[in-house]
Amino acid sequence: METRKVQKTNNMHYVYMPTSWCKKHQITSKSRVNLKENSSGALMISPTETKAILKDLEINLDEEDQDVINKLIIACYLNPLGSFKINLKKELTAKKLLNQKNIISLESVEIDKKTISCDSTVTLSEPGLLLKTMVKKIKNLSVVLIQNYNIDLINRYEEEIDRSKMLIQKSIINYMTMTVPVNLKMIDLYYISLITVDLERMVDYMIQLKKTDIVFLEKISGVIDLLKKMMESLDTKSKITKFTHTNAIEFVKTVKVLGDSSNKDDYCKRRIADLMSNISEIILDWSITNQID
Repeated sequence: METRKVQKTNNMHYVYMPTSWCKKHQITSKSRVNLKENSSGALMISPTETKAILKDLEINLDEEDQDVINKLIIACYLNPLGSFKINLKKELTAKKLLNQKNIISLESVEIDKKTISCDSTVTLSEPGLLLKTMVKKIKNLSVVLIQNYNIDLINRYEEEIDRSKMLIQKSIINYMTMTVPVNLKMIDLYYISLITVDLERMVDYMIQLKKTDIVFLEKISGVIDLLKKMMESLDTKSKITKFTHTNAIEFVKTVKVLGDSSNKDDYCKRRIADLMSNISEIILDWSITNQID
């Protein structure tokens, strides 16, 4: 940390900004900067946000492994690009590629013989709002599993939850690699990312539970209810996450009951309990971060 002396002229107090910082952010005598006071009273100075120019990416790919191609498409989609084009050496069977779950949920991605392209980007909400939506969808899925076990509806919710995870990842990458305004702190983006991954994995095991696992499903639904309430406490306007360690400890205890009731011989139940336990630890870490920031 660098310490600078406060200067005074008449009734005005000021400090000089570091030259290296001004050069890095192209700050001149005609520039404007943003001033913000955080909850601890610290005054933060940041460059005025400017709209980033998105890069157009074109890749010539000498690869025929469809799994590799699929992963490359996802990587291009998640990153902040104005457009991307992947030129293949050999014509690809679109049907086989589209059978892969992740590709189905990608908007604006087109496949034409040897070319895979995306000419427009999806408008993204904030990661916090997307996470709230994802948790609501998981709650709805739990209701369907308990009440009528409609396979078509279950599959639809699974696809929507997978898509929510991908949009959250894309949104976080956009905010962390570009100058884009977001009403959350960087540390919040980190915790949201961790929770999202474990939630999506948990759903993959959740939909494999039997129709007779009503009691366990009801316990999962109760856990998701509590998580939903905690995510609703994300205050995106004032950039403050309001849940405390008391809320987090309540969540940890609720999840622990889920783990205690899972059958050690039932792999799906055990994995669900483990993943929810991971999420409860993340929530507890996040609650402490909220209180020291």
